[in-house]
Amino acid sequence: MKKTAITLVLFLLTFGINAQTFDKKHSIDFSPMSPFIGIYGIHHNYHLTPKDELITGFAYMKLYYDFGNTNSPALIIGYRRYLWKNLHVEYQIWPGYDNFYEKNEDKYYKSLYIWNEFRFGYQFNFKISGKPFYTSIQWPFGFSLYASNKAQSFKELEKENPFFYQFPLWFIGFKF
Repeated sequence: MKKTAITLVLFLLTFGINAQTFDKKHSIDFSPMSPFIGIYGIHHNYHLTPKDELITGFAYMKLYYDFGNTNSPALIIGYRRYLWKNLHVEYQIWPGYDNFYEKNEDKYYKSLYIWNEFRFGYQFNFKISGKPFYTSIQWPFGFSLYASNKAQSFKELEKENPFFYQFPLWFIGFKF
């Protein structure tokens, strides 16, 4: 896995030579992986400078566990910083509402939460019929900052696995 990650990073740095296009200040993106991971989101990105971008958006999580499932809408607020060409780091914070169903108790737990996530990624720019599009790959690392009312089974899961990190996420978007 480590060799694969190093190879992918070297590939992105070597062949991802498309410079950012700043003639368009706005962009919208989403992940086609959403149906497979149960987290749906749409981002509106606004370029403040050639290296700085604000992120806003909406997310919805429909996650299943052995002991229940979560139905959770959230706002997305974030910041992206381009380090070199299209290589970037970003931070997102997701305040949201969770309606968690604990199936062993046959009970709903309604709670407010704040999720935060750091991402490291690379963006590839291209054009289709003269219109600017992009795709990006990002590695996420996140954890909960606050949760008001969670089932005991969910609290135990968070103790065992407090951090969220997984395979790279893939996004596609367009600039306007």
